Amino acid sequence: MFIALALLLSACGKKDDANKVINSAKGEFRWMESISPDKIPVMQIKGMINGKPVNIEYVNFEKWRGSGDNVINFSDKKPKQNCGFIENDMAFHLTRASGDFDEGEFVKENFNKNIDGYSAEFHYYSDNTIKKVSVPWNCVLKITEIDDKVVKGKIAVCFKDEAKSWLAGTFEAVRCNN
Repeated sequence: MFIALALLLSACGKKDDANKVINSAKGEFRWMESISPDKIPVMQIKGMINGKPVNIEYVNFEKWRGSGDNVINFSDKKPKQNCGFIENDMAFHLTRASGDFDEGEFVKENFNKNIDGYSAEFHYYSDNTIKKVSVPWNCVLKITEIDDKVVKGKIAVCFKDEAKSWLAGTFEAVRCNN
């Protein structure tokens, strides 16, 4: 009887541990060379730049009237007013030159794939100097809603830099028409 009770308690503990792993996987992200839509974690947007954690405080979606470019900016600082300039921030940028990001999925599954018109980069400050980093990248972007004021979605992007920088999670971006 003691053995049966021990087995029952042991099995219950294993089931709880399995649930913890599943739940924590939804809120975690790790840098990877190849990416797919199922790799976007269900968590508030955050990232790593140059080996340091980045808490994203502000996201905007810029539509440039002259060039027709779309840019999604993810910054660790908020501007004084929405769509305003941000100084000395750490930020990620995803750009579609001369075209729109539309509702739905955009996938660039690995570093070697090249998709004309799309670019991603990040920047940070070191010794009062901006360091812009443009290296191979992969990305999954899913835009779930676009209206006149906000753009909602989720993203996972990894950069092939020495520190393995990345950005991942769900976001709501302020829409800016420039």
